[in-house]
Amino acid sequence: MNRWLLLGRWALQADLRNRRQSLQFIMFTAVSTYLVYTMVPAPSPSVWLALLWVVVLFSAMQSAFRAFHEPDSLWAYLNQLASPAELLWIKSTQVVANTAATASAALVLFCLFFGLPPSADSLNALLKIAVSILLGSMALATTMSFTSGLASRAGANPTLMATLSIPLLLPTVLVARRASSLALANQDWAELALPLFGELAMLGLPLALGSLLMPYLWKQ
Repeated sequence: MNRWLLLGRWALQADLRNRRQSLQFIMFTAVSTYLVYTMVPAPSPSVWLALLWVVVLFSAMQSAFRAFHEPDSLWAYLNQLASPAELLWIKSTQVVANTAATASAALVLFCLFFGLPPSADSLNALLKIAVSILLGSMALATTMSFTSGLASRAGANPTLMATLSIPLLLPTVLVARRASSLALANQDWAELALPLFGELAMLGLPLALGSLLMPYLWKQ
């Protein structure tokens, strides 16, 4: 327990030291939203949703790459404190928190710039959209964390990270798109239950897979 607290405190302090990176994520989201607004000021509901996911996806990728892009000396120190699986969980939690914050900011900005589609113009619909977007963004974050962790042991190559992400990202994106599409159409919670559960499953799958594989693949 003390080791987890130590790693959690270290991750929090690292985020506080790198506040500029957090601001960069928010600025990236704001600028991306504004550029989308200038090009497509009145998108259809499906385009609205697709554009939102594009912004969230690139934010998750950027956050995961930066979280695992550490000097070799720091990795050597961290490997003395915790196992590879524990480091993956701590780093993934860090990426999930940053991605969830960025996704929340993106949703707020999209609502301010574009407004909600007519089918989702209610508080209940907004809650459904927020839940589906947040769960989907966290699933994307854990997927990116797993692949970024693997890529970090091979020179932290972003191209390798993107290539490794494709097999896991495709089902995650499909499940997240299904859940958010139903939420945007203001379907009942009963209809949303299965896609939301799917998002939770896709959130946990990379962590479970990483816990099994990292002790063998992620060594000094």
